[in-house]
Amino acid sequence: MKIVLMLFLVFFVYAAHGAEIVETVVANLNGRAITYSEVIQEGELINIENNIPPDTSLTAELKKKILDLVIFRIIAFQEAKEQNITVDDETVKKKVETYKGNVYMKNFLKKYEITDLEFTTMIKMRLLGDKFVEEFVARRFKDKNPEHAEITKAVSEWQQNLFKKQRLVFYSIP
Repeated sequence: MKIVLMLFLVFFVYAAHGAEIVETVVANLNGRAITYSEVIQEGELINIENNIPPDTSLTAELKKKILDLVIFRIIAFQEAKEQNITVDDETVKKKVETYKGNVYMKNFLKKYEITDLEFTTMIKMRLLGDKFVEEFVARRFKDKNPEHAEITKAVSEWQQNLFKKQRLVFYSIP
């Protein structure tokens, strides 16, 4: 009996020690879980883009906006693929080099254990999202010279319509 108890204790200690942190899912987009870590990571990358220390706190409102941005980029990436919207490799390469030149980037990549391929894909998704928006604006305001506020409103409505076409479930953000 003592041996069984001892084996159980050893197993329990080993299992507890090797346990991983469970990730919090903040949204589900067409069966794809979007995690809290993705939101925080994106927030840190936005801070880096703006030369703000990446660990600067994010408000609840900003986390929600970042989640919407993550969702939009995933949708845009898929839509761009379906519509054959591309970004040339040289543009992606230059943007990656620009990011990597930022003083905070080395620690960011190390913290999240992001490989070069993963980082290049992240940047490509950002660029495709931007290009997808640009093409929408060009189609929407063909032969017009709209004000910035008008463009912002049109893009926001378009993004919300894209969201409505998805199977999207939101959960609480910590």
